[in-house]
Amino acid sequence: MELPAWVVEARAAARIADTGLAPADYVELIGSGRGAGELAALVEAVRVGETSLFRHRQQFAMLTDTIAPRLRAQHRRVVQVWSAGCATGQEPYSLAIVLARALPDLQISIVATDLSEPALATARANTFARDALDGVPDEYRDAFVDGDDGVVRVAPEYARLVRFEKQNLAEPRRGDTENGRFDITWCRNVLIYFSAEARKRAIERLIASTAFGGTLFVGYSESLRDTPGLEAIRAGEAIYYVRRDPREVLRPSSPRTPMHGVPAIPRSAHTPPVGMPVAKLPDVLALAGQPDARALTAELAARLGEDHPHVVIDLDGAELLDDALAPVFRRATAAARAAGGEVVLRATRAGTQHWLVRHGLDREDSR
Repeated sequence: MELPAWVVEARAAARIADTGLAPADYVELIGSGRGAGELAALVEAVRVGETSLFRHRQQFAMLTDTIAPRLRAQHRRVVQVWSAGCATGQEPYSLAIVLARALPDLQISIVATDLSEPALATARANTFARDALDGVPDEYRDAFVDGDDGVVRVAPEYARLVRFEKQNLAEPRRGDTENGRFDITWCRNVLIYFSAEARKRAIERLIASTAFGGTLFVGYSESLRDTPGLEAIRAGEAIYYVRRDPREVLRPSSPRTPMHGVPAIPRSAHTPPVGMPVAKLPDVLALAGQPDARALTAELAARLGEDHPHVVIDLDGAELLDDALAPVFRRATAAARAAGGEVVLRATRAGTQHWLVRHGLDREDSR
């Protein structure tokens, strides 16, 4: 670990205050054999970061609004999650509650790891002071039950979804493969305390443990942009990362081949009308997976490089539409219109139509 000075100062000041010693006497104590216990306590205080139930609600909202619908559309039976650097368990328990409610028909399995045995013991005990619920959204308050002596616990049906293990982030996980097994990897506010080399190893481990197409969450002050193998996705105020499968970025239909029998797109509040001349059959581009903005830009540039281009972009096959795709569609429609042609965005799924509305792409003048 390579800690910022303010972290050491704040945590050490708290330990010094607890002992009642002057700073110089405290330094002398932890440097002596009789101070081994206090030194261990100081190391633990420095190591353990701030954590709370449902911390950074925007990222938990992304699970319900964006990630859960994608997992549901994949017809999965099991969703596997890794909560790395779980500390005293607030984050994995929050994940269990959110995912179990967002995906009630799926089996949720969460592995929560930390290097600290005391932290893991606290996590396994599943006991929290009542004021720990202050940050819990109202809709999740009933996921906690009253315990003895004024404590609260995560209800058993959620607590049993989490398994705690000791794990050093910089070391390989058992069972790691080239294509990891976790659909969601959650590691927030841990990497900022690592040295550059340890951080590099930890990031490689996190990526390797995440399945292709899986998502990786880190803290707001931690950025993995431009990390090979990851694509940054912004949703509202939060960002998450998708592990890309290098074999599949964009699966278009047969390039530049007119497709007969393209179904008419009804005029609606969400989807613009086709308005295609009968003599000019459209070129259909069917998106799949999680389209990359750069790859899509290149593909559309090739398809629009003719006079009077008519392209239908079928959005329904995409598992996830990043906000960065919206300006790509706007530029493509403007380019086609300038060439006397047309680009039509086809969407029949409610979620996809909502995405079009949110970006103002449902209006005819946006084509």
